[in-house]
Amino acid sequence: MDLETRHLRYIDAVEAEGSITRAAAMLGMSQPSLTAQLRRIEQVVGGRLFDRSRHGVRPTPLGEVLVPHARDVLAALDELNRTVRRFHDGTGVKVGVLTTGLAVALCDAVTAALPDRPVDLTVVERRSAALDALADGELDLVLYVDFPGQEYAVPEGVRVTPVGLEPLFIAVPTGHPVASRAEASLAEMAGTIWLAAPHRDDDLDRHLADRCAAAGIGPIVVHAFDPLVMAQMMRRGDDVAVLVQALGGPLPIPGVVVALRDCPLRVRHLLLWSESGKVDEKTADEVRAGLISASTALARDGCRLPGWPDRNPGWLGSPE
Repeated sequence: MDLETRHLRYIDAVEAEGSITRAAAMLGMSQPSLTAQLRRIEQVVGGRLFDRSRHGVRPTPLGEVLVPHARDVLAALDELNRTVRRFHDGTGVKVGVLTTGLAVALCDAVTAALPDRPVDLTVVERRSAALDALADGELDLVLYVDFPGQEYAVPEGVRVTPVGLEPLFIAVPTGHPVASRAEASLAEMAGTIWLAAPHRDDDLDRHLADRCAAAGIGPIVVHAFDPLVMAQMMRRGDDVAVLVQALGGPLPIPGVVVALRDCPLRVRHLLLWSESGKVDEKTADEVRAGLISASTALARDGCRLPGWPDRNPGWLGSPE
């Protein structure tokens, strides 16, 4: 077996994360699969690449030799891919999106603002990757999110315009003490186990921890589980809760959605664009207007708590 690009990315991820478990989550793999791949790679290179202990993993002398070369090769391949994409892009607008309720509306909004240009959509898994892609010229426009108190610093050469704030609700098992209520206070969730899917940014967890501390129930820990495991815990009636965005349509796991009093948890939607790209301020404003119009329709037809936006004006997609 010869080393492939994916093998180099495995090595890079394990060294960067200092943990096979964290590296597997970052790569979207299971821990056993990544461990098996590392064993195959070590067979090819003729020795162990990482020493494993209860504190994590560290490169062996062979690993310390191999990791820098792997990163050099990956950087060269990434630059090659960027060059090829720039050659083929032509007049197309490169748009990035995080997986939110507004994601499906972005292409329509950009197409309406730039009807003569093709739109190339990329799903971005992590917000830091979206910022890097804008700064490197790989993307022209990104529909981005952050959280109060956890805002990312916008890189030089990137412009920003806010779209609006969306509240976060909670999903709880049907037998949870607050499940029969229209809304609950965050303080009432003391002792509840907070769940989240893996492969996510940590800033939402920190936003939740900050708000729980302000409500007098911190510190908390957010536990990452596969959605199938979360669904099982919901059906079993454990004392658990999951944060869900208001504009999300049907709940992807079993449970009941409940609003939080005074909306202490929220997500901020932003449009970011590169000053050196194909989007200018006028276009960004037109895209923003299209997204606000789409969010209004989504709030009417796809809010996880029907009628909530009408009863609570001023939020994204609700009456002003």
